Parts: sequence; structure tokens; C-alpha cells
Amino acid sequence: MRSLPGLFFLFSLLTLTVSAQNDAPATNAASPPASGPLTQSAFDRLTQSNHDLLELLKKQQAVLEDIQLDRRLQSRQIQSVEERLTDSLQENAQLQVKIAKLEATLAAGSANASATNVAPVQAPIPKNAQTPPKPPSTYLAPPESEGAPGTKSWHRLLTLSGTDPKTSDVFHIQGRQWRVLWHNQDKFGEAYQNTSALFISAFPKDDTIPQKVCSKLGSGGDATELDGPGNYYLKIEASGGSWELAVEDLR
Repeated sequence: MRSLPGLFFLFSLLTLTVSAQNDAPATNAASPPASGPLTQSAFDRLTQSNHDLLELLKKQQAVLEDIQLDRRLQSRQIQSVEERLTDSLQENAQLQVKIAKLEATLAAGSANASATNVAPVQAPIPKNAQTPPKPPSTYLAPPESEGAPGTKSWHRLLTLSGTDPKTSDVFHIQGRQWRVLWHNQDKFGEAYQNTSALFISAFPKDDTIPQKVCSKLGSGGDATELDGPGNYYLKIEASGGSWELAVEDLR
């Protein structure tokens, strides 16, 4: 038989257990957990994400505006250079007119001096007197023949020539590389040596930023290679001589 203190202790423990169970709040095991705090947290994260995206778009817009500003500045610089080039070409043309007038005046003075002599003596014609040589039909290299199948070669697309400024039609480059063969030629005579000028720029279609092809004073020529593909046109500024060029596509 258990002692009275032991029974009293068990009775007290049982009473406390029942009381604790009666005081506990009733809960429904099938009810879902509250979702209010989770929904608010997700909404806050979405709001912050939208804010970060808006800030990124603003930064990208600022970068695009800076790029557009740089392009406008480059376009203005190019326009300024073209204006100075036009002025230089006009000054060069005026200088050539003065040279021509001076030569005509000297020739007229020599003729008058010969006419006033009582017994004019005909000056002997020097053996090494310069006579205008017959210029070649072209200073450019002939077009290349097509290479073997599967190999690339230069295909000539167009040729231009003249004595004055000119802008070409738009042409299409298929290959990843193309070139311009060009040549500038002074007028005949020592007085005209290095008095001609040739400037060529290649412009992508619908763009104002050119690629420099050549800047040449006096006679001479070369070939300038450029990157493709795309649609392009050439702007030629020339004065005081004759020029010619050819456009070739590597494909």
C-alpha cells in the first residue's frame, strides 16, 4: 500500500495537468496559418524590385542621352572641319587663278618685248623642253580576276573620276572588308606642282560619322581598307587637279 504523502503528490499532479488543459485555448488543427504578414512582405519586395528597375532605367536613359550628345558634338566637329576644308579649297582655287593670270602676264610681256626688237632673234628651243605627256587612261590598278572556288577575292563595285567635288550613290558591301583605290593628279607644269587637293570620306548610310579614306595634297595615290558589311556612300572634296577612285568588296 502506497503512503498518504505519495498519493497526495499524485493527486496534486493530476489536478495541475487537468487545469492546464482546461486553461489552454482551443485551436483548430485544420485551419491554415495566417497569411497576412507573408503577403505584406512579398508586396514590399515587389515594390523594392520595381523601384530598383526604375532607377536602372533612369541610369540607362542618362547613358543614352550622353551618347546622343557625343554624336551631336562629333557631327558639329565634322561640319566645322568640312567648312574649313571648303574655305581651303576656295583659297587654293583663288591662288591657282592668280598663278594663271601671272603666267599670262609674263607671256604677254615676252611677246611685247619680242615685237619691239628691230631684228628679233629667235631663241633656240631647248632640247629638254617640257611637253605635256599623254596621261594614262587610268592610274588605278586593274580589277583582280576571281580566285579559285572557295577563296575570297576583290570584286570591283564602281569607279568614279572628276575634277570637282562629288558625292557617290549608296552602294552595298557584302564582305567583312572593303577598300577604296584612289589617285590624285596635279595639272601639268611645275607651277602647279602640289597645288591640287583630294579628301575622301566614307559615310555609313543614315549616319553622320564618317570614316577617313584619304587626305592628299599633290599627285599620288594609294588604297585604303575599311570594315564592312553595310551600305555606304563616298563624299569627295577636290580642287586644282583631277582624281579617280574605285570601290572593291572582299568576298
